[in-house]
Amino acid sequence: MRTRMRRGVAAALTASALVLTAAACGGGEDEKKPAASGEAGGDKASAPAEEKPAATEPLTAAQLKAATLVAADLGDGWKAAPIPADDEPAPKADKAECQPIADLMTEVPATASAKGEAADFEKGAEGDSALSQRAFTYEGTGAADLTKALGAALDACPKLSFTQDGEKVEMNIQKLPGAPKTAEESYAFVMDMPIPGLDMSIKAHLLIARQGTGITRAAYVPGQDPAAAKAFDALIPKIGDKLVKATQG
Repeated sequence: MRTRMRRGVAAALTASALVLTAAACGGGEDEKKPAASGEAGGDKASAPAEEKPAATEPLTAAQLKAATLVAADLGDGWKAAPIPADDEPAPKADKAECQPIADLMTEVPATASAKGEAADFEKGAEGDSALSQRAFTYEGTGAADLTKALGAALDACPKLSFTQDGEKVEMNIQKLPGAPKTAEESYAFVMDMPIPGLDMSIKAHLLIARQGTGITRAAYVPGQDPAAAKAFDALIPKIGDKLVKATQG
């Protein structure tokens, strides 16, 4: 089960990995605005007196690479983990208003303009905690459209359900309004998937952050230690800062 749990994180909680786990148990260079202040949840910085045009060009391959974490960014105990191949499409949510959340449950959303970059990490003797990051980009307003739709979905969908391989998968969605804010826009929330027939669930803490036309998505699973979830707040600025600096480079 542990191997499959790690695979689910490495694939950013794709639908197939989640189902397997249950079965096993039984912008652009001119975009140089400072990061906005306030709570996570998509608040934007006040517009400057002479606001520059919004970036519309997708990030370059070099910028996406620069936006991706390395183990040294994370601190003691973290090490790189293998990145499993995954080409499963995003699942179809049972409710249309929840689809923006489901769209993130694949390696890279189908609407992205490039496959992007990936990095997976683990911490602990047996990889009890895991972090999976993806950086990708959009043309035009695609990245801003994604975060706008996600914000609406998080308000509308305290629960998410979809059918995969004939089995219904259900998850609880909990926004984290007190989590640190990063980049131009950011959303932090928890996906909590109960395991049928067992008194346990798999929880992943998700960060979606946007800077210009770039998006970074990180999924953090703190293992079985509830206190480890507090580390998510410390990870958020590290992840977001990499994206901000990459778009300015």
